[in-house]
Amino acid sequence: MKNIIILLAAVLLFASCGSASTKPEESAASSETKEVSGFSLSLEKVDGGTFSFEDIRGKKHLVAAFWATWCEPCKQELKKLAEMYGSFSDSVEFVGISTDTEELIDKVSEFAAEAALPFPILVDPSGNTVSSMIPGGDSVPYMIVVDKNGVVVSRHSGYNPGDEEALKRELETLVSR
Repeated sequence: MKNIIILLAAVLLFASCGSASTKPEESAASSETKEVSGFSLSLEKVDGGTFSFEDIRGKKHLVAAFWATWCEPCKQELKKLAEMYGSFSDSVEFVGISTDTEELIDKVSEFAAEAALPFPILVDPSGNTVSSMIPGGDSVPYMIVVDKNGVVVSRHSGYNPGDEEALKRELETLVSR
């Protein structure tokens, strides 16, 4: 029994040594890195290629609008975002992320073309990214605003005409920081 207690004590001692930081700066740096690298997004564009937040990290903020072809408020919101796009395109990247299944990708493309959306439209046919980012998995419209360092600044659920005015003020504040 005495040997088991000594063995357990040794295991606990070695386990705690392996996770302890030897310098306070390392601990602070690693927590900063975790905060900064918290947001991740990489999906295919409906018209080909890939969009990755890593490509704009440190350069632009992000507005990610989740939508579906069957959702009229989603379509209204995307059209309003398209109107705002020109005012913010130097400092904010907008993306529309379709929650539609693979069978509806053609409808996604059609709507993006008809509405002349000036920003990338992303697709997630597996639904894995969407389900991990939206509470409830697929309630749309849903929007996430992320600062250029990868910190989620706000989340918006639903859309009512006029909501874009509050978003515009939010983005103006974010850009001015």
